[in-house]
Amino acid sequence: MKKILIVIYNMHIGGAQKSLLSFLQSLAADGRQDQYDVHVLALNPEGEFLSQIPAGIHVDKPANVLRWMGGKLKAGLALHHFSLRGVIGELRWLMDRWLRGKKQPQNDAQRLWQVWGPVVPQCKEHYDVAISYIDGTTSYYVMDKVAADKKVLWLHSDYRKQEYDPAFDDPYYQACDIIVTVSAECRESIRQALPQHGEKMHVLENISSFQAVEAASREGSCPEYRDAQGLKLLSVGRLHEQKGMDIAVEAAKHLKESGTRFCWLVVGEGSERRRLEEMIEAYGLTDCFRLIGARQNPYIYMRECDILVQPSRIEGKSIALDETKMLLKPIVATRYPTVGDAITHGVTGWVTDMNGEALSQGIVQVAQDEELRMRLVAALEQLPKGNEEELQKYIELMF
Repeated sequence: MKKILIVIYNMHIGGAQKSLLSFLQSLAADGRQDQYDVHVLALNPEGEFLSQIPAGIHVDKPANVLRWMGGKLKAGLALHHFSLRGVIGELRWLMDRWLRGKKQPQNDAQRLWQVWGPVVPQCKEHYDVAISYIDGTTSYYVMDKVAADKKVLWLHSDYRKQEYDPAFDDPYYQACDIIVTVSAECRESIRQALPQHGEKMHVLENISSFQAVEAASREGSCPEYRDAQGLKLLSVGRLHEQKGMDIAVEAAKHLKESGTRFCWLVVGEGSERRRLEEMIEAYGLTDCFRLIGARQNPYIYMRECDILVQPSRIEGKSIALDETKMLLKPIVATRYPTVGDAITHGVTGWVTDMNGEALSQGIVQVAQDEELRMRLVAALEQLPKGNEEELQKYIELMF
């Protein structure tokens, strides 16, 4: 029986995490988890999806130093997960930030690993296959610290937009066996930066189950929409600059100024919350734009909304859009580089320029043009519902 390690940074609600969870759930639903000894290692073992990993999949505890790496130093961390290596790594990291500040134009994950890598111990186990399910720190960990016969590195985003230094990454991609991306656009982005490894690059679509999404969408209701007046708008994603929720707030400001009545909910959590809350307060949007936090089941919100709004600056292959299309909801999205992998403008969705005014105009266009909405929904009805058959491709390529 093959022993397989899958490494991810955490299991908070996010695209890569949802992709991994869908893969593991499909593996279990198909009865194949018993054919493999699968271990999941979250370097920071937190997140709403952690408890949803199927029984029979081993969830390994990380070394304490891994909990320290890249996290905020808290009293509870030092007390319950004390690590001398963690203390050393934290001191190295503070010194690095003091000496170099923000001047070095290097991706944060690369700098993090340069500093912390030397204090992270080797993994004691040997695996047949080791998979980094997200790019960055977990990739460096798998390549430098895990012994395995085969190594697979995933990329869920546009490599060009992540400010990675290709010279830093080159030896890692040289040493791995397989590079997996989630769309043709993502593959092209890394191929342009590292063309010498093009033969290793493959595309595996995120696994989506129509039956699971449809069933989950009917498992409750949305009290936040109960007294909504006007349009019911929804955005799903981390509160991070890449996801463009500030663009959404700007769009909401334009909508309100134009007299449009709406209730806009944002499902997701992240480091931008305080800044977004300040924008919402400053623009007088507290009555119509709400950050409701992460939800284990966002599908009930997708089912009840009128329009799903995707204000992203950067995406890989958006799972939220794929799942929204299954529920036949109109989509308005910004023109981020890989949006064409998800929707076709005017056919399966509406694409706008990447600013608040344009996004608000797109929302109004779709909301007011009933013929357009019907055309978009009719096109969505013709799309394939789910892609559980992708599981076999995952197994053949990675395992």
